[in-house]
Amino acid sequence: MITEISLEPVEETVGTPLLFDGFLEPGAQAAQALLVLGKVARTRFWMPPSMVNRLIAESDPVFTADRTTLRAEAFSPCCGVYARLDLPDTGSAGEGCTNVDLSDATRTVLAGVVAQDPLHLTVRGEGIHLRTLDGQNDESVVPLPDRWVAGFAEVAAVTASAVKKAELSKVEARAFLRRLPTAVGRSWAVRSGGGLRLTSRSGPDSIPASGLHRLRVVEPLIRFTQGLTVHTRPGSEVASWVLQLERARLVVTLSPEASRGFSGEGGWLNALAAGLDVPELVAGRAGHDVVDGTWFPRELPSGSAPANGRLAKARQLVADGAVRSLPDGGYEITRAGSVQRVRLSPAGCTCTWWAKYQESRGPCSHVLAARMSAAEA
Repeated sequence: MITEISLEPVEETVGTPLLFDGFLEPGAQAAQALLVLGKVARTRFWMPPSMVNRLIAESDPVFTADRTTLRAEAFSPCCGVYARLDLPDTGSAGEGCTNVDLSDATRTVLAGVVAQDPLHLTVRGEGIHLRTLDGQNDESVVPLPDRWVAGFAEVAAVTASAVKKAELSKVEARAFLRRLPTAVGRSWAVRSGGGLRLTSRSGPDSIPASGLHRLRVVEPLIRFTQGLTVHTRPGSEVASWVLQLERARLVVTLSPEASRGFSGEGGWLNALAAGLDVPELVAGRAGHDVVDGTWFPRELPSGSAPANGRLAKARQLVADGAVRSLPDGGYEITRAGSVQRVRLSPAGCTCTWWAKYQESRGPCSHVLAARMSAAEA
């Protein structure tokens, strides 16, 4: 016997603001998209040796509503994969943010949604409620990992000026997604005929695609995919892969390498060192939509961005008078018997961090200190 789902509006109780209430359609597509987000949040795509015997904390989607769009976001435990499901003009959306754990019971409910089965979702500040023809389940708010807060900020930093580099039709997109590599590798994607192909050499129009095996997490959504766009910025090692779905889209942003998590990048360091005063950005409370080039609020219910060690060290170097300007326009920085030479144009430093990363992960503390000293001069 088929059980009817009541269409009566959910009553709002005092102190529990209603962020969203409505049906996610098509139900099977929405259910699979939420399951993909849950899988991202439970999959460590890279395991450093020091973590083999450690308990790995997990979390699941952060739901954000801004009256026009419901968004569900997740990071992988290694923080190298960011995924966001956008559901515009769906149901009744309020304003706010919450984060929950998709338990086994909820995943079972979602897995049972097929074809045009209805999927009803209610989101409140304290959690979510899911209802389908075959069952229902509640999930309560859970603590948000601090690494996710830092990751939200860094993803916004690397996508803020990205542009669309490729657009694939439904047929081309599905074909490309079915050919994704299964192993770790460094590669780039280039246009080939009507689609994309992978190559081992970069070119002026190539798209960074290292560690693209991580994108295979979207396989359950290939049958729903209506198109695919890829967004990146010139010289960047980061690309966002956007699956166009029916009345929705899934954005997956991959870090430059499987071993690099977004939380360890330094996209806002130069701006912070220059005195940037936009706490909503560096605290992950503002998200960036790489497709529309717009920003959306994300008032996180918990979690805090960990202090950046390089910025703190740079400030301490300046405060201790360890930075000395040189006649040639460079700087000498002395700390605990170690002396580093810094130039600002073009930027460079003699430290091991700069030798390994340059500014691909944000500047070293010495370059930051020199820039801060130059600004004060």
